[in-house]
Amino acid sequence: MGMMGIKRIFTDSKSRKVMEINVLPSKHCNFRCVFCPLGQDGEQTDSARRFEETAPFLSSLPERIEAEKPRVLFINSMGESFANDELEEIIALAKGRTVQVSLFTNGYLLGRPEYARLASLCDEVSGEIKTADELFFQKLQRPLAGYSLEDCLGNMIRFRHGYTGRFTVYVTLIKGANDDPDSVEWIKKSLRLLDPASVVLETFTGGKFHKAFGVPDEEFERIRKDLAIE
Repeated sequence: MGMMGIKRIFTDSKSRKVMEINVLPSKHCNFRCVFCPLGQDGEQTDSARRFEETAPFLSSLPERIEAEKPRVLFINSMGESFANDELEEIIALAKGRTVQVSLFTNGYLLGRPEYARLASLCDEVSGEIKTADELFFQKLQRPLAGYSLEDCLGNMIRFRHGYTGRFTVYVTLIKGANDDPDSVEWIKKSLRLLDPASVVLETFTGGKFHKAFGVPDEEFERIRKDLAIE
């Protein structure tokens, strides 16, 4: 059975009612991260395709929006939302009902004009930084062949410079991978280039990945202060 649909409804830190949705019936992503909470199954792709589950989801979404009256529709899917070739219709449906649209992406595909255009339709876009050198990018995030960390960052920077909405960067600290001084300095420089409206600093705090990848609280706070993140 497909898993496309509404994930949850919550109030965010700005006291806005948010409807979070998944626009993919199963995992479709251009990365295959070792710490992905969805596991390793699914299709690794950077191409969009049509899913039969989208039509009934689009048909039911107006009623749910009318019933819940969210201020924000948060598109946060099982993988990369750009894999759904009807993403534009979903964005338009929400904005046609005066609902703001927030899109989460790993950021790599923002370098492609067709996907950058879709992201630019959203009121908010969030990208991410999870590794700080090429070795760990390939080892831990395991992207499609030909991808590089330099391109990943560059794609986000180019998008950010032409984007007029709110841009947020999620930075995940990973023990032994990006918590050393050189990596922290790389993250700091990257954030200056990205010039986001906000930064969210995270690490693995529970579940099966905490022991292997989680940064201890004291270290986390030290790096947070070094990065000057509130």
